[in-house]
Amino acid sequence: MSIFPDATVLVTFVLVWVLVLVLSRVFFKPVGRILAERQARLDEAKAETDKALAAAREDLRRIEERMKEARAASDAIWDQAESQSLKEKSRIIQDLQAETRAQVEKAKQDLEREVERLKKELDAKTGQLAGEIERRILN
Repeated sequence: MSIFPDATVLVTFVLVWVLVLVLSRVFFKPVGRILAERQARLDEAKAETDKALAAAREDLRRIEERMKEARAASDAIWDQAESQSLKEKSRIIQDLQAETRAQVEKAKQDLEREVERLKKELDAKTGQLAGEIERRILN
């Protein structure tokens, strides 16, 4: 046995190192570079996605806020329209009541005139009937 290792061990050692260097330059570095580029693109895409998601959330918040404002405005318009319709209803009822009172008053006056005319007619006929009765009784 000798202190010096066998030449095959040394050749194997050198061949393994040459293989590692060649594989490193030909395979591992390009693959590593491709993986790093892929990771960079993924990170960039994630950042853009996060930014787009934040913008979408902000847009959604603004839309919800505008919807609340629109609902409040529509409720106010509805309340105003309801109030106006109630006022209009009240006015129409008052107008109808006034018109009805006027018609009732006119009907009363017409009836009073008719009663007065009939009283006068009755008074005139009463005199004639009294004369007729008196003539028949006396004859």
